[in-house]
Amino acid sequence: MAVNPYFDEILDRRGTASSKWEKYAGQDVIPMWVADMDFPAPAEVTEALATRISHPIYGYTVVPDSLTSVTLNRFAERYHWSLTEEDLEWIPGIVPAINQAIRGLVRPGGAVVTATPVYHPFLQAPGHMGRQLMTLPMTADDDWQFPLRAFEQSAETYPEIDLLLLCHPMNPVGRTIDETMLAAIVEICVTHDIVIISDEIHSEIVFDGRMHTPLATLSERAAQQSLTFHAASKTFNLAGLGCAVVIAQNPHLMARFKAAGAGIMANVNTLGYVATEAAWSSCEYWHQQLLAYLTDNRNFLVERVEAIQGVSMTPPEATYLAWLNIEALDIKDPEAFFRAAGVGLSPGSQFMGEGYVRLNFGCPRALLEQGLDRFETACLGRWQT
Repeated sequence: MAVNPYFDEILDRRGTASSKWEKYAGQDVIPMWVADMDFPAPAEVTEALATRISHPIYGYTVVPDSLTSVTLNRFAERYHWSLTEEDLEWIPGIVPAINQAIRGLVRPGGAVVTATPVYHPFLQAPGHMGRQLMTLPMTADDDWQFPLRAFEQSAETYPEIDLLLLCHPMNPVGRTIDETMLAAIVEICVTHDIVIISDEIHSEIVFDGRMHTPLATLSERAAQQSLTFHAASKTFNLAGLGCAVVIAQNPHLMARFKAAGAGIMANVNTLGYVATEAAWSSCEYWHQQLLAYLTDNRNFLVERVEAIQGVSMTPPEATYLAWLNIEALDIKDPEAFFRAAGVGLSPGSQFMGEGYVRLNFGCPRALLEQGLDRFETACLGRWQT
C-alpha cells in the first residue's frame, strides 16, 4: 500500500454541517453513503478560495474568462475535444440540470429512458417534470453491461421516448462504457431521434490505466445528438461549492436547455467558479495521487469482501463507489441493519438494485478499515442467528 499522509489524515467533519456526517449526528456511525470524499481539497484550491475571499465584496459574478480558457484547454488536452465558449453553459449542479434538460427536451407526455441500477436522481427527475420514466435493467450476470438490445427494442416500440439519461461511467455499479458500446447507443438514438444526456461527472475517476471517452467526441452525429454534463466536484471534492458545466455543440439543443431554466435555474456562486478553475488548472499532480490512493483502497476492499461469507462484488472500473451484493444475507432493511452496526451505507433499492448496498471508499484507509470491520461483523452475525 502506498502511504500518503495527505490522504491518510482523518479530518473531523462533525460540526461543519456536512450532509454526509450530520445524517448520523450523535450516533457512533461511520458514514460511507453519499458520493462525497473525506479528503481535503488540493492546497491550490484552498489558496485560490482564500485569495478571492480576501476581497470583501461578494456580488453577482459572471463566468470568468480565465475559467472558460482553462476549461476549453482541459477538454482539448485530455480528450482532443475542440469546443468553443458557446458550447458551455455553467450551472450550479448536475441534478438540477437533469431536471432542466427533461423539462426542455422531453415533450409533455413524453418519456425518459435509463439503464438501472442508476444514480437515484435519474429515477426521480422525470416524475418531477411530469414525464414518464422507462427503465432498462442491467444484471451482474451480464457484468453490468449497458442493455443495448433492450434499449433498441424500447426505442422501436415506444416512440414517446425523447431522451436517454446515460450515466457514463456508471454509478452505482462502477462500470465504464467502451467506444463500441457508446457508438451503438448513439446509432440507436440518431435513428429514433432520442437526445442523449451523458452525465460524465465521475469520468476522471477511472482505474487501471483506462481512459474515459466522452460520448460527444465519438463523431459529429454523437455531438449533435447529445448534451454532456461535467464538473470538477467529484474528482476534487468540491460538491458543496455548486459548480458544473453543460456542454452542447448543437445550438438548437442548447437553446432548448437554456429556455427550460429561464427564471428558475440559479447562477453559479462566485467560489464555485474559483475552485473549479484552480482544480482544473493546477491540480493534476493531486489528481494522480488521488487515483493511486483510491486504487489501493479499492484493492483492499475487494480483498476484504472476498473473505466475507454471503457478500460479493465486481471490482469497480471507475468511481470511488463499490456495489456490494448482499442478497444471500436476506436483509429486509439494509440501511437500518448496517446503521445499527455502526456503518452508514446507501441501500440498493435507492438505485433500483434490491439486494445490494453502495459503499463509498473515498476516505482515509484507517476509516475504511474501521467501516469494513463493522460491516464484516454485522454480516457474520447473520449466519449466527
